[in-house]
Amino acid sequence: MEGFFGNTQADASPDTLRASSSSRASLTPNDTARESPPEAPIAKADSGQIKKRGRKGHSKSRTGCFNCKKARIKCKENRPSCDYCAHRGLQCEWPEIQINQVGIVIRNPMPELTIPAAPQSNLPVFTMQDFRFFQHFISSAYPHHPIDNDWQWTHDVPSMACDFDFLLHAMLALSASDLAANSDDSNDMKLIPTSIMHRIKSIESLNKAVAAGIKSWQQGNAMIATCFTLLFQSVLLNDGLSEYISFLRGILTIGMQMGQRRMKFVFERLWGNEQLQSRDAELSAAPLINEEVVSAACRSFEKMSPLLKTKTEIGMYGLLLSMARSLVTSSKEGKSDICLYQLFMMMPHEEFREFTDSKNEVCQLLQAHFVAMQLIMTPISRVEWGKRKSPTEMQTEGRTGRWLTTLHNAMPPHMRGYYEWTLWVEKANYTN
Repeated sequence: MEGFFGNTQADASPDTLRASSSSRASLTPNDTARESPPEAPIAKADSGQIKKRGRKGHSKSRTGCFNCKKARIKCKENRPSCDYCAHRGLQCEWPEIQINQVGIVIRNPMPELTIPAAPQSNLPVFTMQDFRFFQHFISSAYPHHPIDNDWQWTHDVPSMACDFDFLLHAMLALSASDLAANSDDSNDMKLIPTSIMHRIKSIESLNKAVAAGIKSWQQGNAMIATCFTLLFQSVLLNDGLSEYISFLRGILTIGMQMGQRRMKFVFERLWGNEQLQSRDAELSAAPLINEEVVSAACRSFEKMSPLLKTKTEIGMYGLLLSMARSLVTSSKEGKSDICLYQLFMMMPHEEFREFTDSKNEVCQLLQAHFVAMQLIMTPISRVEWGKRKSPTEMQTEGRTGRWLTTLHNAMPPHMRGYYEWTLWVEKANYTN
């Protein structure tokens, strides 16, 4: 160890001294200037601190461009020109393997974020007025048919309306029409356009759903509820008789499809005489219709018999005459004879078009007699409401009377003699 850090005895020998002397003598002045002692101290800054060594460049840039590799810095790898090349105006070149693997990626500046004034949505927008209609429907405006299904109308149907817009719009349409017809508020009397708007939306949506087919038992029941709701709104429209019959037919059509697929029905006692069985005692106790009114109805039917020609006209005439004759002896028998409604439901489409054709004078006469028969049976019809509070007498009688007024306004002059009884019914306080 001593030989490493200090002079040994061999270093002081005469030969060594002579070699050393001759070596120094051969140095030039320049060599002397460049010479530094073997243990020269490290230069220091004026402040007396040791100078710091510069930062070492980045030594690895496997995926960077050639310029960054050359500068030994980490490449940002922006395409087509990285930050380093773009800042210095250099041409950014990449290894061929990187071009094939990565390709050219152009970073576009982020567009400015804008907040729309109103959120874009395809969901229907409802107003506070619509919520009022909804509440009015549940509290008092829902249909009383099928009989004894109040729970379904106030609980099951509103729940289904959340999933089927055709049912929701039908509920709002009926409620708005009911408010317009029965309220004393002048503002409510202006709700007819709103009710028609909801009615149109409901019918359009219902037609699309029927065309697509019934997907579930919930949808099928929503369709039936929609038909009942629009049917009851038709009673509040002056020209709603044809649509009233159309929705009767729709109830049967949808019900048959659900029955064939063994789907569950929400409504109870939906078909046949089942609806009136729970009112048997009340119907048995119902008073007879005024004998003169019923007799006049029978004479009016007999008077029009020579006009009948087609199968549709003869079938409708026979059922109406049978109903009138039943009222002579029993109000219950007259009300229980629902074959007329079954005829509407089962009527082929061509016969339905014939019966509702406004240019068919005989069928228009039959429609007027059908409406007049419903009006004279109004005292019996109140039994259908059960424990539920029914509208006032004038409101109840005046509803279908709208149809009779509309039919009389379109009555041909030469047919007036066949309308004598129906005209009397209209004037005898059976309508508003």
